[in-house]
Amino acid sequence: MMIVVRILARVSVACVLAWPGPVVAEAVAGEGRVAAVATRRILFAGSSSTYWNDMPNEIAKVISSNGGMDGATVSADIVGRSGSDIRVYLDPRCDYQYGVKRGQSFLDRVSEEDFDYVVLQAVCSFITGGGADNPDGQAHAAAITKYCGAIRESGAEPVIYEMGWGRGDREADGRRRILELAIKNDVRLYVPCSTAWERVRRERPEVLLQHPGDASHPGDLGHFLNLACFYAVLRNESPVGRLPRNFHVWPHLSKPEQEAKKEQIDAAVASFRPDEYQARLPGWMRRHAGSGFRGEVSEQDATYLEQVAWDAWKEMQPKLAEP
Repeated sequence: MMIVVRILARVSVACVLAWPGPVVAEAVAGEGRVAAVATRRILFAGSSSTYWNDMPNEIAKVISSNGGMDGATVSADIVGRSGSDIRVYLDPRCDYQYGVKRGQSFLDRVSEEDFDYVVLQAVCSFITGGGADNPDGQAHAAAITKYCGAIRESGAEPVIYEMGWGRGDREADGRRRILELAIKNDVRLYVPCSTAWERVRRERPEVLLQHPGDASHPGDLGHFLNLACFYAVLRNESPVGRLPRNFHVWPHLSKPEQEAKKEQIDAAVASFRPDEYQARLPGWMRRHAGSGFRGEVSEQDATYLEQVAWDAWKEMQPKLAEP
C-alpha cells in the first residue's frame, strides 16, 4: 500500500531540501522517492489598483511559472478596503472590506502569519498630500515606514508597489517621494509601475494603458505592464516572452453596458469555480472575477511592455539597498 505523507513547515525539511521559504513536502513511502515544492506567501495591502483584475493572484501565477521564484511557487492574499489610503489601517476602527477576520487588523495578519513578502501600495497622489491629517503626504509616508518595520520584525520582506496612473507634475513628484521613502527604509524590492507607465505614455501614446471609460484602474494593457513589473522585480529576471498574451481580467462596463450584458455575466458567474484566492474574496469582488472576461495583447506590444518593465527595474536597482 502506498502511503502519502504531507508536511507543511516554515522551516526547511532536512531530509527533503533546504528552501529559504516555507516548504510543502510530499514523501512517498516504500518507493524511496521524495518530492518537494517550496511555497512563498505574499500578502498585498491596498485598494482597487491592487485588487482589480485579481492582480495579486495573477502575479502569483506568472511568478510561479517558468520554474517559479527560486524554484518556489507563490501564493497570494490581500487585505484592505476600496478607495482608501493604506494609512487608515493604523486606525483600530478601520472598516476593512477584505482580508481580515473580525477584530483583526492588517498588522495583526503580518505578525500572526508566516508571509515571505508584504506588498505596500504606495500612491503618488497620497504621498504628495491630501486629507486633513495628510496635508503634505506625511501620514502616508509615516504609515509606510511603520509597516516596513513591522514587516521586517515578522521575518518578511517589504515590497513597495509604486502606484500612480496620472500624467502630470504631481505624479512625477509622487514617484520621487515614494522612491526617497523606499531608500530611507532600506527597501530592496521596489516595483516601478508608475515609472513604467510614464515611459510608455511618452514613447508610445497609442498603447492605451487604461480603458477609455475608467480613469481609476489599469486597463488590460496597463494590467499586463504591472504584471511584467512585478515579474521583473520578484523574479529578478527579464519578463520578455514570459507572460501569457491572453489573460484573466475584470470588465470595464458602463451602466448601460452592464445591463446589456447582465444575462451573459450572470451565466458566467453561475458556472464560475473560484480558485483558493478568489474563494476568499467578498461577493462583489468575486462577481467581477467570475464574469468571464479576458484581456489580450499583441506579441509586438507585449514584448515592448515587458522590456519597459525590465528596463525600469534595472534602472531602479542601483538606487536601492543592497541585498
